[in-house]
Amino acid sequence: MKRKKVLASSFCLVLSMSMVLSACSGTKDGANSGEKENTGAKINPVGKYPIADEKINLKVFTQQDVNVENLETNDFTKWYESKTNVHVEWEVVPKSAAAEKLQVKLAGGDLPEVFMSAGITDSQLVAYGSQGLFMPLNDLIDKYAPNVKKMMKNSPWLDQYMYTPDGKIYSIPNVGETFHATMPKKLFIYKPWLDKLGLQIPTTTEELYNVLLAFKTKDPNGNGKADEIPLSGANGTTNSNNEPESFIMQSFVYYDKTSYLMVDKGQVEFAADKPGYKEGLKYVRRLVQDGLLQPDAFIQDRKALTALAEDPAGSRLGAGTALYWGNMTIDNGPSGRYKDYVAVPVLKGPNGQFFGFDRGHVPSAGAFVITRNNKNPEASMRWIDWFFDEHAKLNEGWSDYLGQEGVGWKKPESGMKGIDGRPATYHMIMPFGTKNNNRWTQTAPRYQDEAFRMSLAATPEAETEVRLQANTKELYKPFSKAEMQVPHMFFKEEDLAKFGDIQKNITTVVQDFMLKFVTGSLDIEKDWGKYTQELDNAGLQQYLKIVRENYSKIKK
Repeated sequence: MKRKKVLASSFCLVLSMSMVLSACSGTKDGANSGEKENTGAKINPVGKYPIADEKINLKVFTQQDVNVENLETNDFTKWYESKTNVHVEWEVVPKSAAAEKLQVKLAGGDLPEVFMSAGITDSQLVAYGSQGLFMPLNDLIDKYAPNVKKMMKNSPWLDQYMYTPDGKIYSIPNVGETFHATMPKKLFIYKPWLDKLGLQIPTTTEELYNVLLAFKTKDPNGNGKADEIPLSGANGTTNSNNEPESFIMQSFVYYDKTSYLMVDKGQVEFAADKPGYKEGLKYVRRLVQDGLLQPDAFIQDRKALTALAEDPAGSRLGAGTALYWGNMTIDNGPSGRYKDYVAVPVLKGPNGQFFGFDRGHVPSAGAFVITRNNKNPEASMRWIDWFFDEHAKLNEGWSDYLGQEGVGWKKPESGMKGIDGRPATYHMIMPFGTKNNNRWTQTAPRYQDEAFRMSLAATPEAETEVRLQANTKELYKPFSKAEMQVPHMFFKEEDLAKFGDIQKNITTVVQDFMLKFVTGSLDIEKDWGKYTQELDNAGLQQYLKIVRENYSKIKK
């Protein structure tokens, strides 16, 4: 397989603290040269099952999915083994311990045959791939994975998540083209309070201020107490889209909180020291100072936020930010009040500006890795390839993601529409989040293209997703600044270690000063120089130099 060049504007992965990235370097002719395939059991031709007439054992290391009871006794496990004649010897580790266990495996050389959904980072792909611990997959995909090849053809933007700087592929990603998750920074506002006070959904930062002020001063819940919380959010330790400043900053600067980087006029820039960022901080400080934004929004967890909306006496929450995967912050609580929270579009800033954060589709790059200890790499590639055709799965009546037909899902009734209004192809019976032993849910990587993902039957159970789809299309995509998103880059190995440390230090500085600025511990004007000096001390210039050098190569 020959690597294709892809325009930078089509890339969409955010640079994250947990993934040290490295730059792709253009087309690599002869990328497959020198690859070796182990010889193990004799396998049958592609498309024929079982994969081998002789049973094959496959040692797989994976993280525990809390919604799967037991992978060894799982109904899907049994069915897929009967189909393929591949028996999996599972090594399942709790998610909380996965990173440590993975590093021990890699450092000690006690490798399974396959790492699947194990949390392998970009830096690990580059480092251990180049060292020979991970097997190059280029030839194996060419010969044994027609579904993966089809995915790469249909979604060419995936090239930058698969090809490392040496032109080799060391992992197959987990891909879900979910439209409403492309713009995760959303805000929802309580419509009954708007109606009671005769207010409209705000469209500018000043209108939002005035609406929140009315929520604070005009007793919209009618209990005679000043107990309303006009605006809140939740701590973003694990998700940078919960916090209210993540939504608000879109009115002032392009705000990718995992990297604080943006592409502006063809150049990678640092966003969190620009005038727009400073003005955004001033606005957030104004909201906090005037009692319109709850200070706890920056430190509380989702449960505390949900409790405000789910108060038995009536909602106390005027507006709240949303989770990155698209569910509303109030978690579709038992009161049903979530239905009364409506989406607020990206707000226009003081000068009419907006910078809608659009990350595009973001796959998990290191989802399936074949190690040097694999005795049957050809069979392993055939084994995983089946997972990358969701439409074929439904025809067989089984899906690792949905479970068995009649148990986890069923065929939709005639005329039933999907999430996007087109004909539905599957109707979920067992909601996600249900602990069961009929499917693997998120254990295996897969390719859910946009067409399949949106063909879920728009039943009452899927109502929230239908709303989010419409909200994103109507209220968020018109404000998208996708061209400002820094593309995904695999950094060269020599840049890996220093980049990760610098990024961590810079992120710490930005987050610490942001909290102090908006809560008033530091004065934004007087202490701005101290902030920018701390950024320089943390290595900001070196950070930008590394990213810009690598970006210049993929931009060609």
